[in-house]
Amino acid sequence: MGVSCSKHSIRVDPMTTYATLEDIENCMDNGWTDGLPVIPPYGSLVDAMLEAMGWQGSDSVGEIPDQNIVVRAEKAAATAVMAGCKTEYGPLLRALTEGLLDPKLNLSGVEVTTGGAAVLVIVSGPVVEQLGFEHETNALGANCRANATVGRFAQMMRYFCGRGGGVLQSHGTIGHPGRLSFCIAEHPKTEWGAYHTQYGLPETASAISLMSTEGPNSVNNHYGDTGTHILDTIGDALCHAGQTAWYYRSGGFVVVIPPDHMALVAKDFSREQALEYIYKNARRQTDELAELGRIAKNPIEFAEVAPGELRSPLKSREQLTFIECGSSGGRFSAIIPRWVGSTHAVCKEIKSV
Repeated sequence: MGVSCSKHSIRVDPMTTYATLEDIENCMDNGWTDGLPVIPPYGSLVDAMLEAMGWQGSDSVGEIPDQNIVVRAEKAAATAVMAGCKTEYGPLLRALTEGLLDPKLNLSGVEVTTGGAAVLVIVSGPVVEQLGFEHETNALGANCRANATVGRFAQMMRYFCGRGGGVLQSHGTIGHPGRLSFCIAEHPKTEWGAYHTQYGLPETASAISLMSTEGPNSVNNHYGDTGTHILDTIGDALCHAGQTAWYYRSGGFVVVIPPDHMALVAKDFSREQALEYIYKNARRQTDELAELGRIAKNPIEFAEVAPGELRSPLKSREQLTFIECGSSGGRFSAIIPRWVGSTHAVCKEIKSV
């Protein structure tokens, strides 16, 4: 008997179903999961994914030196299969794997911090349309296979590789839902140029950008009618008392601007001007933060605390980037705070394999 699913009817062979379900349960029992059911990494599927990624199974694709972990291509390909990725994603997954294992990302730190961070994957350039990423409706949590499985692959790699082979444990105090999947894609056509141009890649490239982040904070302004109104609202959101950034200031922020807010901002500001405006104006009294307990009584030199002065949540302008995605029809933006324990973002061009 068929099971109704939207407009389609799913019919499967019962014997295949029982065997596959048993394999799925075996994966769960062996810890090959992020908590959700996975596609069993059958050899034929892993081989096809390896070919798509341009690797041999025994190839070393990266390492985590502090944990004495060497990651083989076979493990990355098997993880991509389990996450539900298509082989068409192969070149993107190769770049993503290399980015995840870049020491600058500090993958083990992301996994074990009490901050409960996740790896944010940003996809930009022609690949967004080529692979069918959702970049409009619910762009930060799209019900789309490309977004969901690529984001899931990154989190599964973090989970499998970041714990030192199971020696280390996760310690996130609360975490956030992005630890299951957190992949957002930029509009193919933007007002300010592709996201990856902020990291020096050419406009025409396809790229993935990686950073460890907290969950997104919504920024609502339905009645402001100038770009300054919108940027001031975004800047105020950067400066609420609970922002993790106030003491160390070593993370940064991704500012997400959908079309309705962008229509106002782009009239008055270039990307560089918007960055400069927020950097100069998004500040809070240092003494007030200290009184609230947001700054240590005896601050370390790295924190650069100046009593009596206004304090920015950013140590430098380079810690603030902008992405254009989301749908029209609502005057919302968002900020995504980066984890203060990882001072670097990693941006890699996606190349054919």
